[in-house]
Amino acid sequence: MATQQITFLIPPYGTATLTLPELLTPEAFASLSSAISRVLGEPHQDLGAAAPDPGSIEFDSWLIQRH
Repeated sequence: MATQQITFLIPPYGTATLTLPELLTPEAFASLSSAISRVLGEPHQDLGAAAPDPGSIEFDSWLIQRH
């Protein structure tokens, strides 16, 4: 099984790396792109000055897997 990693620069926070279990076909990439767009387009809670807790950050990272 070949793995593929895509690393995104997220200033000023550093980077995020997406690890995929296989090489992406054009169709799979389009599906991934669509899922990311949907998740990022969902309304987010107004956190004000409070930083999110680690559990919320982890849960939010799973949202992409839902789609």
